[in-house]
Amino acid sequence: MKVTSVLFLSLFTVSAAFGQSEPSEADKLLFEAVRTAGGQALQLAKNDARLTIAFHLSDKEITDDTLKILAGASNVYSVNLRGTKITDAGLSHLAGLTDLVRLHLEKTAVTDAGLANLSGMQKLEYLNIYDTAITDAGMKSLEGLKGLKKLFVWQTKVTEAGQAPLKAASPELEIVPDFKKDREQAIVEAERAAEDAGKEVDELTAMIPEAEKAATEAAAKAAEATKALEAENAKVAAANATVAQAEKAMAGAVKAVEDLKGNADAPKEVVEAAAKAVADSTKAVEEAKKAAEAAMKAVEPVKKAADEATKASGEAKKKIEDTKKKTEEAIKKAADLKKQAEELRAKG
Repeated sequence: MKVTSVLFLSLFTVSAAFGQSEPSEADKLLFEAVRTAGGQALQLAKNDARLTIAFHLSDKEITDDTLKILAGASNVYSVNLRGTKITDAGLSHLAGLTDLVRLHLEKTAVTDAGLANLSGMQKLEYLNIYDTAITDAGMKSLEGLKGLKKLFVWQTKVTEAGQAPLKAASPELEIVPDFKKDREQAIVEAERAAEDAGKEVDELTAMIPEAEKAATEAAAKAAEATKALEAENAKVAAANATVAQAEKAMAGAVKAVEDLKGNADAPKEVVEAAAKAVADSTKAVEEAKKAAEAAMKAVEPVKKAADEATKASGEAKKKIEDTKKKTEEAIKKAADLKKQAEELRAKG
């Protein structure tokens, strides 16, 4: 079903005001026309017959010609044209929508020239031109829209300088992103972060002397423990040397007995004395081995203490290094944040 814009102009002229609870015949015709064109049309609420029209989910190609069916409408609350094929020419068909409150133009080919068609929409409160080619020049066309409350300009060519006159004309207008507001917030956050980093530097700097003292004490304990371990190891070495000497003496006594046994003329008392020497040397070896085992056992706790002291010394040293490194990083962070804040402030 195709309805000309002239027909709709006459129909909407007699349409009731937005306070009506039931759609007019003109509204019903518009519903049908929108749906035929591939869009959606709904009544705003049960007790509010204003129309919400959306083409952004259409499975048909929505072009400038599609918008001819909206020309002259006076009961339209919102129009969503997100991602459609419309251009500035299409917006000319919306120029007469004086009751329009919300308009979505994001991801379309509209430009600054197209926004001039919105100058008569004094009830417009919401405008989304995200990801379009709009520039600062286009913002001038919006300065007369005193009812505008929210404007989205993400990924456009609008700058902070372009936003300033519009914000001056409409102080209550919320622009997203608000470059000046965001920059001021970024300055505050950078300065606060720099202050925090400065406090961290002070805290870390204060920790260094204590860490150095702890490291010195740990190193001294490690040196003492190492010295004690060396002394114990010396005792073990001496005990092992005693064992070796006792074993050597025992071996000599055993050989002497064997030699005497091979000599039939050896006096009995000599043989008995040699046998006693073997027994004594054997006992000496056993005692020396026990002493060596005791010495080795005594080394274990001393070695454990030395290992722990050495580990503690290493950890204390590493703590100093880590603290100094964190201090350097915090100093750099504070300087970078301060510089960032200064650069942001310079842009203002």
